Amino acid sequence: MAITTNPPNTIWLGGPRTEIGDRSAKAAVTPGHLVERVNTAGVHQWQKHATAGGNTTRAVATEQSMLNKTIEDAYAAEDLMEVSELAGGSSALMFIASGQNIAYGDSLESAGDGTLRILASGTALFRALETKANVTVLTRIRVEAV
Repeated sequence: MAITTNPPNTIWLGGPRTEIGDRSAKAAVTPGHLVERVNTAGVHQWQKHATAGGNTTRAVATEQSMLNKTIEDAYAAEDLMEVSELAGGSSALMFIASGQNIAYGDSLESAGDGTLRILASGTALFRALETKANVTVLTRIRVEAV
C-alpha cells in the first residue's frame, strides 16, 4: 500500500531557528523566499536576497501564522514579516527558479532574486532534500541549512 505524501503547508519544517517579527517588507515577498536585512533611509526592512552566490544568513520568509495565512499569501510592501533564521541542520520549504535541475544532496546558493540555485561560485547555504528535475516554473523544494 502506497503512502501519499502531501506538500506541507508551512515553510519551516524543523530544527533550530530564530524567529524574527519586528521588521517590515521593503517590497512584496512570498513565504519561502531567501531574505536579507536592508537599511532604507534609516529604516531596517526585509527584502529578497539580492546577491547571486552571496554569503548571507539563512533567513527565510515564513507564513503569517498569527494572521492565519498560508504559504501562498505574499507579504505586501510595509507588511510586518515573520522570518526564520535557520541554524545548521534546520529544514525549510524554499524556492528554486525555472531552469534548475536539482538532485537530492546538491549544494545550493542564493540565485540573487530570493530563490536558490545549484552552487556555482558562491557560498553553500543549503542542501537539497529532494530532487526537482527540469524545473520550468518557480517551484518549492525541501532544503536543509548547512
